Amino acid sequence: MEKDYLKYYHPNVLIGMVIIVFVLIYFTKESLGLSISIFSVLTLFIVLITRYLWNVRPFSWMFWFDDFSGRYEGKIVYQYLDGNGLLQTGELDHIKIVSQSGSKINITSFTKKADGSLSSPSVNKGMYVETTPDDQHFKMIYNYLNDGSQDQGFPPHYGTEVVKFIKDGNEKMLSGGYFTNRTPFQTKGEFKDLKWVSNNKKHDF
Repeated sequence: MEKDYLKYYHPNVLIGMVIIVFVLIYFTKESLGLSISIFSVLTLFIVLITRYLWNVRPFSWMFWFDDFSGRYEGKIVYQYLDGNGLLQTGELDHIKIVSQSGSKINITSFTKKADGSLSSPSVNKGMYVETTPDDQHFKMIYNYLNDGSQDQGFPPHYGTEVVKFIKDGNEKMLSGGYFTNRTPFQTKGEFKDLKWVSNNKKHDF
């Protein structure tokens, strides 16, 4: 398994599950005289949960994080200095696609420009998840890479986003902000009214 494959499991729950499944496999193997590898069956069981059953009860109770996956639509409020050193601000439609399994969270972001065309996508590189101090929500912190835009004269750049996941009943929202190392001037901004709209994770590009 890859490094940190089990990082989103409740440790005590995972250990208890491994022990129970190990015992069940062992006695089934002995009673039926099967020639199977206990380790292989146990590994397959964990992989199935992590990839396909992680958000299905009762398996979802084995994880300490929530289900963030889906498509979120809202606004991005941005600001940057132009070539003349003047502050430029604005607001554009913004979309985030969150793809998730029991071991990995991927976020792809893009913006709809004023003429209706799409910006180059930003894809996260790494992901750190923690609960908020009040244990009511989750915070995701990650770096991302954007290929830039030749049309707008924006070079490729890295950025960092700090996003809070808020769930209220069936409603899911993202809030937070970002900053970049784009040259010659850094940019920054915040997200506004980013609400979950569907489970459709198909990109618009």
